[in-house]
Amino acid sequence: MHGLSAFFDGSGEFRRTFEFAGYGFLPSLFGSAITIPASLSYIENAALPKLDVKELTTDPKILAKAILSQIPTEYSHSALLLNIAVTIWGLLIWTFAMKNAREISVRKAFVCAAIPTAIFGGYQVLSLIRIG
Repeated sequence: MHGLSAFFDGSGEFRRTFEFAGYGFLPSLFGSAITIPASLSYIENAALPKLDVKELTTDPKILAKAILSQIPTEYSHSALLLNIAVTIWGLLIWTFAMKNAREISVRKAFVCAAIPTAIFGGYQVLSLIRIG
C-alpha cells in the first residue's frame, strides 16, 4: 500500500504506514474469535467415514471432500458472510490509515487499500474453487 500511494504523490514514512496499516488486521482477529470456536465444535462432532489409505495416497482430494461433507451448508454460508464483513471492515480501516499516514485523499487511499484487498480476495476465491 505504501508503494501504491507513491503513484498518488503520497508523502510520509514507511514506518508510519506500517503502524497505521496494522490496525486493518484487527477485524480479522474478531472474525477468528468467532469462526475458530464454531469450527472446532463441528470438528469435534464430525464422524468421518472410514477411508482407505491407498485411496488417500493416490487422491488426497478424497479426504478434503470427506471433511467438507461434515460441515453444514449454513455454517459455510455464515462464515463466508462474516469473512466478507471482516474484509470490508479492514478495507475501511486501511483506507483511513493510508489517508492519514500518506497524506492523500480518501479516494486515492481507497484505491491503495482496495488493490491488495482485491488480490487477497481473488486468492481466497481460487482457494475455495480448488477445494470444491
